Amino acid sequence: MWGDSERQVYALVMGARVPDLPARLQGADVRDHDCLIPGALSPEDSLRAPYLVHLKPEVEFTEWLLFKASAELGEWGVLALSPARRLVLRGHFRSLLQAKLPEGQTIDFDCMDPAVVRAVLPLFDGAGLQAFMGPVQCFVAPGAQEWTHWQLALGQVQTRQVPLSAAA
Repeated sequence: MWGDSERQVYALVMGARVPDLPARLQGADVRDHDCLIPGALSPEDSLRAPYLVHLKPEVEFTEWLLFKASAELGEWGVLALSPARRLVLRGHFRSLLQAKLPEGQTIDFDCMDPAVVRAVLPLFDGAGLQAFMGPVQCFVAPGAQEWTHWQLALGQVQTRQVPLSAAA
């Protein structure tokens, strides 16, 4: 994933699925991280909030998140591969935290939940896909057995399953 020097690897981590995520991030060897919920949060809300984490290759936190957490915690979020800076991605993902339904109501939207990504990508037209992907070149959902890659190509999403032995 780090083979392209123009592209960075970010994790979109759902705090509700990773116990004590804020504390883990404070001691982690990552480039940087941001809570995707803006403003001051209560301690309970900060534990459940989603975070954008700029990962470093081959460090303890990255190895734990990609392999151990995926095996022990299940789907904790997705990876976003992008040439964009962290603050650009933070703004993009914050804009995706709510969605408007056809009836006009606004709902919370877990854009970093692999199950949600799997469900909504086939529903988008070309413009919707471009809006959802934004500056992201590829989304990856790490799993215990295989990783799922979603990449935009010629206005359509291409999905690829990669066995874990080939994903690393």
